[in-house]
Amino acid sequence: MTNVKNVKYGKIDFDLNNDNILDAQVIGFYGQNGSGKTAVVESFSILQSLLNGQVLPSKNQRLIYEGQKTLCLEFEFIVQSGNVTNKVNYRVELEYEEDKMVVKSEKVRAKEAKYGKMFIYINDEDSPIELRQKPKQEVETLLVGIKLLSEQVEGSLFFSKIVSSQSEKLFSGFDLLVYKALKEQFAKNLLVIKNLQEGVFPSYLFYNFTSKLIESSTYHIKDDVSLSKEQYKYLSSVIERNNLVVSAIIPGLSVHLKDMGRTTLSNGEEGVRAEFRSKKGDITLPLSAESAGTLKLFAITTSLISVFHNPSACVIIDELDAGVFEYLLGELIEIFQEYSKGQLIFTSHNLRVLEKLSPQNIWFTTTNEKKRYIKFKHLQKNNNMRNVYLRTLLVGGQSEFLYEETNPIKIVRSFIEAGITDGD
Repeated sequence: MTNVKNVKYGKIDFDLNNDNILDAQVIGFYGQNGSGKTAVVESFSILQSLLNGQVLPSKNQRLIYEGQKTLCLEFEFIVQSGNVTNKVNYRVELEYEEDKMVVKSEKVRAKEAKYGKMFIYINDEDSPIELRQKPKQEVETLLVGIKLLSEQVEGSLFFSKIVSSQSEKLFSGFDLLVYKALKEQFAKNLLVIKNLQEGVFPSYLFYNFTSKLIESSTYHIKDDVSLSKEQYKYLSSVIERNNLVVSAIIPGLSVHLKDMGRTTLSNGEEGVRAEFRSKKGDITLPLSAESAGTLKLFAITTSLISVFHNPSACVIIDELDAGVFEYLLGELIEIFQEYSKGQLIFTSHNLRVLEKLSPQNIWFTTTNEKKRYIKFKHLQKNNNMRNVYLRTLLVGGQSEFLYEETNPIKIVRSFIEAGITDGD
C-alpha cells in the first residue's frame, strides 16, 4: 500500500501457511485510532470494485494521501489448480481526474517458474497494451481497439467487460487459467464489510459451497424490501440457513421474512413487500428493533458461513468487535482459526482476541506512516499477547512505536476549558 489515506507505505504478508490455501487464515489488525486499520479495509474495497468492474470511489472520500497525486496497491494471489500452486501479482496505480478516481496503470505478472508480464496497461496515448508473448496480427488489432475503448471504462481495464469478453483471444494456457481464477472465482468470493454497512445483509451463499454463486444481492435489514416471488423464496431459504448459526450464537433468536402484502416492482411485475422480523420465545419484533450487535452478527453470518466452508472465500470486516460481546467474539475467532477453510481478515479494538489468535496472525499498526504495519518479534511460546501488547504500548520494545502518547492531564484540562463560557 502506497499513499492510501494516512498510510505512506505499508506491506502485509498473509502467506501464513507456505502457500497451502486450504489451511484456515484468520488475520486481525490492531492499533490506535487513525493509525491505518481502515486503510486496509479501503484497499480491499478498491480491489473489490476493480475486480467487479465497478465505479471507483469519488474524490470526496479522500483516499489518496493528502498532497500526493496517486495511490498504489499491489496484491499477490495464490492460485491453486489441482496439486499445482502458482502466484499472480496485480499492481494498480490510481489518481483523481476531476472528481472521480481513475486507473493510471495496471500491471499483472504471473508466476510459474518465475514471474513474467501477463498484462501491462498505462493510461496514456503513447503506450500500447503489452501481453506476455508478441501478439499475432489479429490480436494486435484487437489490443488497439481495446486501448481506444479504454477511455469509456471507469474502473479497471484488465477486469472490464471489454477484456473479459475477449479473454480467450488475449490469453492462453496458464495466463487464461489465472485470468478466469481472478475474474470468475475470486471476484465473486471477495466481500468487504465496512463498519458503516452493518445494516446491510449480503445474501451470498454458495451452492454446495463451491464457487458457483446463486445470488449476490444485498438488502438493508432495517428497511422493508420489495422482491419478486422467486427472490422472496430464495431469500427466505438463505435466512433459514442463517438461523442455524444465528440461534447458536444468540441462543433462542431466529430471523424470518414477513410477507407484508403485494407490491409492484420497477419492471411492472407483481412482487412481495417483506420485512425482516426477529423472534425470541413468544416475542416477535421488526429486526430493526434489535441491538446494533445483533444486527451486525446477523448481517455477517452468511459471509462467515462462506468463509467456514469455501477455500476461495475472502471476507474483510471492519471493526468486527463493534457491539459484539467480548467472550463470544473470542469464541468465534477461536472456532474460525481452527475449522474454517477460507480467509477472514478483520480490524478490532477488543483485546480478548489477542488471547485467542496466533501471534503470527496479528498485525499491529504503528505511528510511522512509512512503515504502518508490523508483527511482533522476540515472542516466547507462553507469552500472553494481550499483556505483551499493553506493555509494548507503554514501554516499546518492538521495531516501531505503536502508540502516539496522550497526556491525561491535558485531556482533563481540555474538558474543563471546553465547558468554560466567555465571562466565566
